[in-house]
Amino acid sequence: KAVVSTQSTGELFALGLAPSPKLALQVNGSTDADALTKPTVVYTGKSDISQVDGYHSYHGRSSSTCWGSAAANVINGSEGTMFEPLFIYNKSRPVTIYNDQLFRSVQLEFVRESSYKDLPCYVYKIPDWALQNMQNNPTNEAYYAYIYSGLLNITQCAQNVPLYLSKSMFLDADTRLLENITLHVAPNRTLHDTYLCIEPYTGAVIDGHKRVQISVQIEQYPILGVLNQSHPAFVPLISVDEHGSITPHLISELRTKLLIPIFIAHISFYILIALGVFVLLVSFAVHVKSVADKYKVKEDEEVLVHNEAIQAGSATGAESSEHSEKSDLYLSFDGRNSRYYDIDPDS
Repeated sequence: KAVVSTQSTGELFALGLAPSPKLALQVNGSTDADALTKPTVVYTGKSDISQVDGYHSYHGRSSSTCWGSAAANVINGSEGTMFEPLFIYNKSRPVTIYNDQLFRSVQLEFVRESSYKDLPCYVYKIPDWALQNMQNNPTNEAYYAYIYSGLLNITQCAQNVPLYLSKSMFLDADTRLLENITLHVAPNRTLHDTYLCIEPYTGAVIDGHKRVQISVQIEQYPILGVLNQSHPAFVPLISVDEHGSITPHLISELRTKLLIPIFIAHISFYILIALGVFVLLVSFAVHVKSVADKYKVKEDEEVLVHNEAIQAGSATGAESSEHSEKSDLYLSFDGRNSRYYDIDPDS
C-alpha cells in the first residue's frame, strides 16, 4: 500500500514524522501514522558500502524485545536481497540478514560456488549452530533454546503461544522430533533448506529460497478428551517457501554491462602480461647479443694485435738472422785460455 501525504516532504521532515522520502510503503493493516512515524529505514551504502541495504530500523525499531539479551535483540543485517559488493575477493565472510519471520538476525555462511542461469554465484546457508540448543551452543541460551536442536522458540514473540520455528520438515533438527508425528514428505535439502545465491561482483542475490516451518507444541492434557491420549509432540502447522530470482531481462543486462566487460578486462590483463613478458625476453635477447658482439669485437681486436705482434717478431727475427750471417767469427787468445767471440766486424 502506497501512502502519499497531503503535507510536503519538508513539512513532514521538519515535524519529525518522516525521514525524507516523498513516497512510503505502508504495511497492510497499519495506520497512516505508523507509516510516517515507524518507517523501515535501510542504509544506501553511500558513506559505508559494507552497510548497503542493511537495516537502520525495522518498523521504527532498532531492536526487538523477544529475546533474553541485548545482543540477541539487536536488529542488524539486510533483508536478504543485497549485500556488500566484490564477494569474489572474500567469499568466506558470513552475511547477516534480519529475518522477520524468525524475529532475529541470522548469519549465513558460504557453502559452495554455483551458478544460476549460467551466472556464477556463491551459495550461502544458515549454519547448523544457529539453531542448536544451548547444550550444543551456549550462546543460543538467549533464544530460549532449551529443548531440541533445530527449533527456535518464539513463544515470547507470539504472545506466549507455544510456537516454534524450524527448517521445513524439521530438516537438520533433532530426530526425536519425528518420533510422535508422521510426515508425509521426508526432509529433503534441495526442497526444504534456506539458501541465497549471491552474484560475486555486485553482491546482489540472484536466486534464493527462504523456507520456514511453524509448529505448535502439544502436551498431554487429561482434562481434554481429545488430548488425553496424545503424546507430547511438535506438530507442524504451516510451511512457508518464499522464492525470488533475477529476471531474464536483468540477466541479459548483467551479462552485457558487467560480466562481458569484466571478461574482456581479464583477457586484456593477461594479454598485457604476455606482451610485457615478450618485450622483456626480446630486450634480454638484444642485450645478450649486444654483450656477445662487444666481447667478440674485443676478442677480434686482441687476435689482430697478437697477429701483428707475431708478424713483427718474425720480421725482427729474420733481420737478426741476416745480420748474424754477415758477422765473422774471430779467435782471441788472452795468453791462458782460448775463447771464441762473436765480434761485430764494424766494431
